[in-house]
Amino acid sequence: MIRTSFNCIVLALAVGSSHAAELVVAHVGPFTGPLSVNGLANHEGASACIGEVNAAGGVNGNTLKLVSEDDQYKPEETVRLLREVAQRDKPVAFINLLGSANVGAVLKDKTLDDIKTPVVGVTPGADALRKPGSPWLFHVHASDTAQLRRILNHLGTVGLANIAVVYQDIPFGQGGLKFVEEAAPALKLRIAERVAVPSAADDLAAQAAQLRASKAQAYVMILAPNSGTSLVRDVRKLGDATPIYGMSYIPVKGIVDKAGGDKAVGIGLAQVTPNTFSSSSGLVRRFHTAMDKHAAAGVAHSQLHLIGYLSCRVLVEGLKQSGSSPTPQKLQASLRKVRADLGGYVVDFAGGNEGARYVDIGVVDRDGRLMY
Repeated sequence: MIRTSFNCIVLALAVGSSHAAELVVAHVGPFTGPLSVNGLANHEGASACIGEVNAAGGVNGNTLKLVSEDDQYKPEETVRLLREVAQRDKPVAFINLLGSANVGAVLKDKTLDDIKTPVVGVTPGADALRKPGSPWLFHVHASDTAQLRRILNHLGTVGLANIAVVYQDIPFGQGGLKFVEEAAPALKLRIAERVAVPSAADDLAAQAAQLRASKAQAYVMILAPNSGTSLVRDVRKLGDATPIYGMSYIPVKGIVDKAGGDKAVGIGLAQVTPNTFSSSSGLVRRFHTAMDKHAAAGVAHSQLHLIGYLSCRVLVEGLKQSGSSPTPQKLQASLRKVRADLGGYVVDFAGGNEGARYVDIGVVDRDGRLMY
């Protein structure tokens, strides 16, 4: 009887474990090149999330494994590596796809239609990448137009009506400029100057001089991270103290490193996640705990890390609804049903592929922290 019972237990464990698997989650992103700060931070945040999930027993009995490839912020590499990783590693999903031109190349190539694997988390939030976008792309933070609308509303409220717009001369920046031009009249804002910046540019001295000559009351940046941090540096080098506002993609640390802490003070940045320096959000508290336990010692807990962590948390919500043997196709269908409060951050894909609306404005303080 004892031996029979023991054999039954062993058989039950064997049957139970036969359903468990290691699910691959893949991250193709810029780990070198001009957007490496963003790509690496996104990756570290996602990795902490996966460590947290596995430590708690995984999802429906399955553990997660994160694999990554560096696309160097080159669109052709993004396309190639998505296809290569999909074939080699058979991931259940990709996370944190980054770069306007990169995502645009993926859409043009119809890569996701071919590999039939969802992507959770896409930066930037340009309309050109969302409408029509792809049924395989799931956007976990607010759009670029939502960020810019928040900035413009703020400028109208504080009476800074004469503005200059400095934009990246790629679809991300061009689309943002178009929105500002359309929205400005209703808010009684006047665009004094439009200043174009080449893709990935780092020397913006000429653009800084053009902005200063505009005599605008505020500058609105629609720029990629490296160009945005460089613009702040070059504007302040001229002794120009005009208020500067930018989007969530520009890292505070990058501004401080390039321009200096004193020159970063007062820079306003739209934010699409709760403040990592405030413990009022359950999402943020959980994020810090995961980073403390599962990230390397000394790794920052920045907004960029939180975005990577958040993409992973949304992916996990989809996996919870995909059963014990998920496939990319099952996960895609499950993600469309996700409606979750992740601790003060609501994600709801019931209306399509755009799952969140959260936007605020943070201002850099004297300690190099965003306050909002």
